[in-house]
This record gives sequence, structure tokens and C-alpha cells, in this order.
Amino acid sequence: MTNRRLVRTLGLAHTLMLGIGGTMGAGVFVLIGHAAGMVGPALILTFLVAGLLEFFTALDYAELSSSYPIAGGGYAYVSQAREGFLPFSVGWVSWFGAMFYCALCGVGFALSLRIFLPGLPVSATAVGIVAIFAIINFRGSEEVGRTQVILAGLLLASLTGYVLLGLALPDGFTWARFYEGGGFFIHKGAVNNVVKIFQTIGLIHVLYVGFEVIGTAAEEVKNPGRNIPIAIMTTLCICIVVYCAVAFVSLGVVSVETLKNSSAPLAQAASHFLGRFGAPLMGLAGLVATLSSLNTAMISSTRIALALSRDGYLPSFLARVHPRLKTPLPAILLSGGLIAACAATGREVFLSYVANFGYLYLLVFANLALVWLRRKFPEQKRPFKVPFYPALPIVAAGTCVLMGAFIEPEALALGGGLLALGLIVYQLRRPVSRAVEVAVQTVEAARHEILVPVANPLTAESLIKMAVILGRAREDSTLAALSVVKIPETTPLELAQDFLDRRENRRKALLKRVADYAHEQGVPARTLLRATRGISSGILGVAEARSGVGLILMGWRGQLTTQRVAGSVVKDVVYGAKCDVAVLRNRGVGEGDIKQVLVPIGGGPHARLALRLAWDIAGAGGGSLTALRILPEAGKVDMKTEMDVLHQLVEDVLGEIPEEVTFSLRRNNSIVEGILAESAQVADRASYDLIAIGASEEWFLKDRLFGSIPDRVADGADCSVLMVRRYEPAPVSWLRRTADKIGKPRGFTQSPDQVS
Repeated sequence: MTNRRLVRTLGLAHTLMLGIGGTMGAGVFVLIGHAAGMVGPALILTFLVAGLLEFFTALDYAELSSSYPIAGGGYAYVSQAREGFLPFSVGWVSWFGAMFYCALCGVGFALSLRIFLPGLPVSATAVGIVAIFAIINFRGSEEVGRTQVILAGLLLASLTGYVLLGLALPDGFTWARFYEGGGFFIHKGAVNNVVKIFQTIGLIHVLYVGFEVIGTAAEEVKNPGRNIPIAIMTTLCICIVVYCAVAFVSLGVVSVETLKNSSAPLAQAASHFLGRFGAPLMGLAGLVATLSSLNTAMISSTRIALALSRDGYLPSFLARVHPRLKTPLPAILLSGGLIAACAATGREVFLSYVANFGYLYLLVFANLALVWLRRKFPEQKRPFKVPFYPALPIVAAGTCVLMGAFIEPEALALGGGLLALGLIVYQLRRPVSRAVEVAVQTVEAARHEILVPVANPLTAESLIKMAVILGRAREDSTLAALSVVKIPETTPLELAQDFLDRRENRRKALLKRVADYAHEQGVPARTLLRATRGISSGILGVAEARSGVGLILMGWRGQLTTQRVAGSVVKDVVYGAKCDVAVLRNRGVGEGDIKQVLVPIGGGPHARLALRLAWDIAGAGGGSLTALRILPEAGKVDMKTEMDVLHQLVEDVLGEIPEEVTFSLRRNNSIVEGILAESAQVADRASYDLIAIGASEEWFLKDRLFGSIPDRVADGADCSVLMVRRYEPAPVSWLRRTADKIGKPRGFTQSPDQVS
């Protein structure tokens, strides 16, 4: 399947808040106490030095993400510059790093919430909040951006209020408390102080690398050449100022020993100058921080998975983008599921180790990628260019290696294990992919038979012609013409064959005529004459017994009224068959070639099947196909976006956009009227010979054949109508409909199967 691009919906404010929220996360509420215990008042200098060291990487990211605004961030840049295991390892480690960090944020949220609800289960709460933000991500990057503006705005306001109130209130900052440990540096000797500062940088550097999410989401940023560099550099500057200010106030409110031994140092400090309201208020701010970090980590992990899939390192279905919401739904589901599984462990230390290693490994090679890409693509347009090239990116990579030397040995051990697992996956990906492809092809080939129940000579000709067209379009397809005879209750089943031999010469002649026609057209066919107590159960029994049946093709005569549909044989088959079903409402199929086919499209599985069958039919007769999408008359509609959606749906199903396919957008508040108006519009072309339309969501109702829309189109159209229903196991169907309801945007819109 062709790779899909995400839509650019994030403006400068959204991008900036995405960076601030991803950078200024929950870590500052927890790590500042431990860091203060390591270096004392020199923590301010430590934050400043760490920020300046990250400044080199930020400059590199500003150039890379504005020059290559694609999903995946650092991994995407490395994969552009190098091939083989290196880019895969970067993507693999950074994907897991982002997922583990997201899970860590979920666990952190649950632990913070227990301040207010002590009996709350940590694992269940963490999984629940991960699921909520997966839904937000599914609804689109614009929804993520709006959420991030709110969360990051609240977080900034909370920390700004903490600093200002800590400086202004009587029980707040004092210089005596700040220098209580004996001076700015608390260790003896300059060397000891420098070593401790760099050890502390190894701990707190993770508080600065969140701006990487801007690069990861670059494909969804408007005007990336301008907005991305501004957002990255502004994010880093704001975070440096806020971290230094928060550390300054905290050290001037409570002692280093108090901060060091507190699991909630900012809440402890706030309780000194805000009294009993301090701890709850900072607890709420900590909750906002964890949610903000979770939001950005979720978008990072899903976009990295999308990029890995695009490059063939993960299964190709993960590269699919929802046609209407423009979000990578499979990648969100996979990453969200893995994040939830990690969060369910509740082991925040383990999650922190993997996340820490993942970010450092990514940043080292992302910085080097700038040098590689400058050499590989010297003519690439670069809206922003780092100064002092190539020294600056090399220094940036070196600082990341330096900080890696001070991270926990456990993180290095877990990271090494993750790389070893990645090497196994990398080596196995091709043989496994080939095995899966062969298995899928085997299953598809096994379901190559088109079952055509025939009883009425008036409908048999059009049915068998349609079946032959489909059989010729699909390699190795065969036809099975079936006639089911209902035998009297008084006739024992063991005597059924004798009953058929003596009385059903007319049906045998019809089956022979059908088979002869198929053979003349070069399509293998066989005939089946079955005796049964009920027609519907007989057809369904044959379809189930013959594992190769992939499609049941039936006919319908007359109007599709409630009285005729309910309890009919055709409805029973549509409802009960465990394979695809198509029903032809014939108005001239047997009279000539099918040259013009119309397919109304909404995007669901039934619509995709209708499109596939319609293309097979049009191609068999050397005809053309029109893909139609109905839009509301009122309200603002981006016609270009809707046309892009239509193009994408067709390309997803057909693998390309053939020259014989045309596209039509029609505005009408009634979907049925819009379809019929299109089918009746002749202008300078021949009228449509066939409309292929998928079932709508009411197909399972007893008084609807395929749903209100397909049934009404079949009744009102002047040409033949082929109504189709794709088989889905009940759990899959429920999950699909639930996901669509969750992701359905506000206002008028078509559900995937409203027009299908």
C-alpha cells in the first residue's frame, strides 16, 4: 500500500505547547529534590549547563525537522541518511523509549492521583488514562494540539505562580535558607563539584529532550520551515528559565536535606508559603504535568511506529492513515496496547530506565544524521541552518555520549537487551513477512469460489453473467451454480437424492445451461443440486460446507419493501452467511457490456468491497468507474481535503489510481438523492450501467436487505444495482464500529458505511 501523509493541522501555538508540554513534564516535580541533594544550590548552574548542552541538539533538530518535516523525528532523519540495522535500531529503541516514557507518565499520574484518592489502584488507573489519550490521538492531531494547549498552559501557569508566590509571600524565599548548606557549591574541591554537576546532568537531562516530539510530529505542523525552528528554540529557552527559577525558589524555601528526602519536593516547598493549600495545589499541577507528558509521548510513539512501517521495518498495515481523521489508527492501536501493557506493571523505575536509554541513543545518531544528510543531499532546501557546521552537530552528539556515561548502569543494561531484541527482529522481519504473505495468499486463494444460487430462469442469465465477469477478473476463480430444492417433510432425507433424480429435470437443465455458458467464457464451473428442508438453510449449509466459497451472488426482483425483505431467502443469506454476499437488482445487465460503473464511497469495509468488485466489473468490459462522495449542502466543507480523502480510499483498495477511474464530489443533504442525481446525470457521457454500493450499518435489521440507503438506491435507480456486504466476525465488526464512533468528528459527516 502506498505510504500516506498526515495532514498539517498544528499551528505555531499548538507546536510550541506540544514542545513545552513534552519537555516540561512530571520529572521536574520529582527529580528536582534528588538533584538538589546531589549539588545543592549549584543545581541552578546544573540546569543552565544542561540546557546549554541541549541547545546544540535543539539547533540540529531545528534544521533537520524544518528541512525534512516528516513523521518519525530523529529516526526519520537517520533512515534518510543511512540504511541497514543502524536506522532500524534507532527507530526501534526510540519507539520503545517513547512507549515506556508514556507508560511512566501513566503510572506517575496514578501515583499522583492517590494523594487525593488513597485507595485508587495504580495499574488500572494508569491503563485507563492511557486509553483516554489513545482516543484523543485517534481523533486527530488537531485534537491533540488543543488538548496540549490547555495542559501546557495550565502547567506553565502553575510553575509561574509557584515562582512568583514563593518570591513574594512572607514564608517564601530567603537568602539564608538558600545558603544554608554553606555556599553555592557544597562539595570540596573544584573537580568534585564538576563531577557531581555532570552526574546530576546525567539525571536531569531527560527534562530537556521533550522538544524531540516537535520533530516527531513535524509532518502535521503548518509552515514547518518557519514554525518548527521557532517552536524548538522557544521551548528550550522557556524551559531553561522556568527550571532555574523553580530550583532557585525551592532551595530558598526549604533546606537541601528536606528536598532530598521528599518524594514530592515542590509540594513540600509550596506548603511552606501557601499553608495547607500548597501541597494539594502542586499535586494538581503534577497531575497536569503527567498528562501533558503522556499526551506528547503518545503522539511520539505512534508516529515513530508509522515511520518504521513506512520503511518496511514493521508490518505495512501500521502505515495506514484513517481517510477522514488523517490519523495512523493501526499505529495508535498497537502502540496504545503496548503502552497500556507496560503501564499495567506499575514499575516506574524500570520504565524510567528504558525511556532514559531510548532518548539518549536516539539523540546521538540524530545529531550525526545532520552531517550525513548535508553530505548526501547538498541541494536540499534548508529553511534553517545550524551555525558552525560541522563542529556543532559533532559537539552535540559528543555531549549526548558524555551524558550517557553518567546514566544508571541498569539503564545501559536494559538498553543493551532492547538492542539485542531489535537485532533478532531485524534479522527475522523478511522471512516472517514472506511467510505471512504466503499464508495470506494461500487463504485468499482457498476462498476463490463464487457460489451462485439459481432458481428462476428470469434472473439466472444476469446472475451468471455477473458471476462470469467477476470470475474472469479474479485468477483461479471458479463458479458453483447451486439449485436448492425444498423437499416435503414426509420425504426422508435419505431418499432425497431419488426425489431429485425423478422430479427435478427442469432444475438440472437450468444448471447445465448456466455451466455451459460459464465454460464458453473460459471460467470453470460446477453444478450443485441439493435437497433440504429449507431454502435459506440449504444455501448457507452449502456455503459453510464448501470452505472455498468467498462470495455468494444472488438476485432480487421487484421492490425492496419491508414486507418482502423480512423473512425472505435472500435476507436470510445476507444476514447469516460467513462470507461476502452480493445481491444484483438487475435492470439490463444481460443485454450488453457494463461500461460505466458508479460507486458511492464512505470508507468502511462494505464500501471497499463494493469498490473492488466494481473495478473488476468495469475492467472486464473495458469500461470506466466513477467514485462518488456525497457532502452536505450547508456548512463549510474543504473540497480539496474531501477529494484527497476520496483519492486515498480508491488508492488504498486498488493499490493505485487507474486512468479509468474518475472522481465526483456532490453536495446534497440526502445521501440517497445525491447518489440518484449523480446516476441520472448524463451530460456528455453514456449513462451508468451499474451502481455498486456497500451495506450501511442497518444491514443486520430484519426488514432491511442491506440498509436504508442501499435499499432505496436499488429501488430508485434507473440502472442495475449491485449491493454488497463484506463478512466480518462479530468482535471485529463491533470494534470497528466503536472506533468509528469514538473518532467521529462533530457536525455532519458520513460514517464509513453510511455511503458504502
